[in-house]
Amino acid sequence: MYQQQPNVLRTWRIPIKSIKQAVAQNPYTADLCVAILPKSQPILENIYSYKGTELVRQAINTSGDWEYIRKKFSSKKRRIANNFEKKFGLGFRISRDKHDLQTFHTHMFAPLIKKRFGDLAEIESVDEMQEFFQKGFLLFVTKDGTDLAGNLCHVEGDTLVLRRAGVLDGDDSHVEAGAQTALYYFGLKYANEQGLRTADAMMSDPFLNDGVYMTKREWGAVVSPSDDFDTWVYFINLGSKQALAHFYAKNPFIALTDTGLKGLIGIPEEQPTPELLETTLRPYRSEGLTGFIILTSSGTMEAE
Repeated sequence: MYQQQPNVLRTWRIPIKSIKQAVAQNPYTADLCVAILPKSQPILENIYSYKGTELVRQAINTSGDWEYIRKKFSSKKRRIANNFEKKFGLGFRISRDKHDLQTFHTHMFAPLIKKRFGDLAEIESVDEMQEFFQKGFLLFVTKDGTDLAGNLCHVEGDTLVLRRAGVLDGDDSHVEAGAQTALYYFGLKYANEQGLRTADAMMSDPFLNDGVYMTKREWGAVVSPSDDFDTWVYFINLGSKQALAHFYAKNPFIALTDTGLKGLIGIPEEQPTPELLETTLRPYRSEGLTGFIILTSSGTMEAE
């Protein structure tokens, strides 16, 4: 939600039953209140503006012929997928060797997570990965006999679960050379060749401009709510229309409504033109979204 670490003005504890009163009083004249509460505590159900889940799930269709699957990719990913192996000189191998799991964790997974999240990194242990490795495998992207990236995968029913990914030493040069892109490409190809219907690309943060979410979307992922946490994320709008439009312009959220998931977007204009609407919404359209809620400086509107 923030490009940099936010300034924390105050930290304190408050009983859940007192949250509603605190929001109503709004002692800090906040423009927005965001609350994450257990679903068993519906105290904000009558006052929230929008709600969603802490994460969203993204899954990619892998059934049918390869050309049909490619049509779901973004134009950029379709170009990349043309003669991919020859263009990048990359291949893949499948491993069920337990020694490779340690190598994957130490030299690919952990370095990538540390580089991406820094001090906030929460790194799953090798022992925690064992459960899924024992019923699955590692898919390694290779070049000239060297493993450049890996994905811990397992099959559940007719779905290939792409559980954990890593890049050698977390090195950006491997990412730029196509190694991380190849994890999706070879993973989807493998699932298709094995007759599996879906590749589960796992969870993403519920923001339309989140880098991980956008990458999966470009591969044709369908978005749905995640049930990993038994919580709701409540957004309670308190400030001016202008302030809220600016916030949601920078933090477009995936909200859960009575008619399904919708993109919640801000456009700080009084009357957005059809051209501006189309330019704003086009990058965010995705299978699984039923439409958009747009906050402007003069009010709220909806669009498909």
